[in-house]
Amino acid sequence: MFNKILVPLDGSELAERALKPALKIAQHSEAEILLLRVPLPETMLVAAPHLYGGYDLIYPSQALNKSRQEAKDYLDHIQQLSAQAGLNVRVKAPEGDIAEVIVETALDEHVDLIVTSSHGYSGITRWVLGSVAEKVLADAPCPVLVIRSAEPLNKVLITLDGSELAESALKPGIETAMALADEVTLLRVAEEVRFDEMAQLEIAERGLGGRLQEELYKEAETYLQTVAEANLRDGLTMQTLVRIGAPTGQILDFAEAHNVGLIAMATHGRTGLRRWVYGSVTEKILRGFRGSMLVTRPKPMT
Repeated sequence: MFNKILVPLDGSELAERALKPALKIAQHSEAEILLLRVPLPETMLVAAPHLYGGYDLIYPSQALNKSRQEAKDYLDHIQQLSAQAGLNVRVKAPEGDIAEVIVETALDEHVDLIVTSSHGYSGITRWVLGSVAEKVLADAPCPVLVIRSAEPLNKVLITLDGSELAESALKPGIETAMALADEVTLLRVAEEVRFDEMAQLEIAERGLGGRLQEELYKEAETYLQTVAEANLRDGLTMQTLVRIGAPTGQILDFAEAHNVGLIAMATHGRTGLRRWVYGSVTEKILRGFRGSMLVTRPKPMT
């Protein structure tokens, strides 16, 4: 259950794409919404028709005050709109490096979920939120939902590899799906069995290759069924699927073929020789998938 949701904004319509799903999740979870905007002080030219040339130069101290007021006015406006839905909404406008402020705020406020847009900028004085989002993903102390489209997120794909670390994506993934989606698919990719040349000859002679692959498939199938039964929710359709092959390609192929709007996965989850190297898989999915992503960075195991 999410208790506090952080939504970083920069004043652009693209960044505000994160608001609608964040509010839906907050309504479902009865969570508090924390709206964040970081003032960006800098020297800038502004229109000044009364002056010769039509422009005036605002220096850093003036720009900072202007940026602070803009941030306050903007957040107050969004807060009023969001509060109309009956939600508990707070605003903060701390100063500093944008990505660092987001992560520090999430830590200080004990945030359970960060909801952000992958791109949100308008003009030189706004965030380039794509790069900010990547930094936040690397250091966030909680799951990060990256919204990349205004399209509804009706179908959610949760990827697993059989490890406890990968399963850290389950709870936030299902909680998010309960608020935003109708259907969840639990996907596990079993990689093809590969052997060196000598082993291949021996296995072929004994006819074991197909049997070993079949055993891996059944193991993966049983695992997913067990996970699904333990995570069933009323009003949410849940299905399981096992695929054979390279994880990145299989995940992306399934997502595209079935119009998946959101993929939920952990940043790493390797245990044993036949598990995915989750850090690299997640990075490839982030760069190859055009839909939204929910990324969970598991806490270090003690």
